[in-house]
Amino acid sequence: MKNLACSAALCVLTMILSGCGFQLKGTQAHADSGSGSLRGRPVQLASGQPRSALITALSHQLSSAGARLDTPDSEALVLKLGAETFEQRNLSLTARARSAEVELTLSTRFTLTQGNRTLLETTDVTVTEQFYNDPRNVVGKTEELQLLRNEMRAELAARIVRHIQFSLDN
Repeated sequence: MKNLACSAALCVLTMILSGCGFQLKGTQAHADSGSGSLRGRPVQLASGQPRSALITALSHQLSSAGARLDTPDSEALVLKLGAETFEQRNLSLTARARSAEVELTLSTRFTLTQGNRTLLETTDVTVTEQFYNDPRNVVGKTEELQLLRNEMRAELAARIVRHIQFSLDN
């Protein structure tokens, strides 16, 4: 009897959450992402570092938003991306004066143009994260830092795409 009540409550909760439009982060369907302001539009990426990890993350985000990255076009949106800047700052120290908590900041600048028109002036985009630095786990810290930096790049790329979509919609 208790299992039946628990199952019924779970079923009702699921229907309520799906009815209100709740979705887990990152599970949005491509058709639901934004208003489709990038869907089918040609976009060219211009950068001094064309093979960087940020360009790869940005290409993925733009493709997910429906942009066409393959064909150069005179009517294409040109996204000029500046260099990626990564900074580390100690927030707290241990009793032995070693870093205990670190703030990581990843930032870049971008400009959006189309033909001779500037759609977005130079815009700064920044992502900031914090992590606990365990001085006894040097190998794990390096791997954790690399994973966190990759996640920060993906978030930075997503913010750039959202900013572009917002500016195109207005």
